[in-house]
Amino acid sequence: MNPAVYISQNLGVLNVGEMVSLAGVAGVATDKSTAARKLSASSQELLRNAAAILEGLVVRAIETRTASEFSSVLAEVFPKYFEAALGLSLLARVTVPAHVMTRLSHEAFSEMEAELREGALGAFGSAVRDQAIFTVWTIRKIADLSERIAKAPALSKPQTVADFEIFQNFAWHTMMTGFNLDCLLRSMRLSKAIYPEVLEVIINGLRSVVNAYAFVRRALDLRIPGVEQELPPVEWDDEDEALLREACADVITEPI
Repeated sequence: MNPAVYISQNLGVLNVGEMVSLAGVAGVATDKSTAARKLSASSQELLRNAAAILEGLVVRAIETRTASEFSSVLAEVFPKYFEAALGLSLLARVTVPAHVMTRLSHEAFSEMEAELREGALGAFGSAVRDQAIFTVWTIRKIADLSERIAKAPALSKPQTVADFEIFQNFAWHTMMTGFNLDCLLRSMRLSKAIYPEVLEVIINGLRSVVNAYAFVRRALDLRIPGVEQELPPVEWDDEDEALLREACADVITEPI
């Protein structure tokens, strides 16, 4: 069962890109973080506790030895991971000022990128490192578009049916991307090697980010027709283009 169906019938209600970043936010919610120093002690504790829960779920997955074993564990823990990330997002909105949450999210993305640039080459090789960095970059764009959706005019009632279908697909692909990205980050942070067969499944999971981006663009276009012309052009280099071609060729759309 897709856990997204229980969350919302309007994509603008929930920034799923923010949910993905929150696992990283929990990791930077320390005194070393400029934005985190503005958090109350209880808010910092909340983020740390949530990080521990998410870590426990991810560790179960990265400790598997085969693709079939990983898939079995993923089927069990992914709904829990989704619900934990959702709960953290909703609690954070209540306990953390919006401007601090935005700053923390930006710091989290930057830290994830830095971790991957510094450690992923030795841990996984250049191809996985580059795809992971591209994935974080794309999730940044997804988070930005989700913010635009939240500020867009309300949908008409007939549009909410189409929006709900878009949301289910978007939420599933975004959180699946986040889970697989978290597998790589936790592997490096905990010095837990990932078996080659499992790593291949995780790499394939990262490709869900292409579908996630497509669905968030559809959701924005539903609210602001012609948005393709309004958005500033994205500057791609040859490496980004190669990664996108590979992802588009291999990605498998998960049914609702």
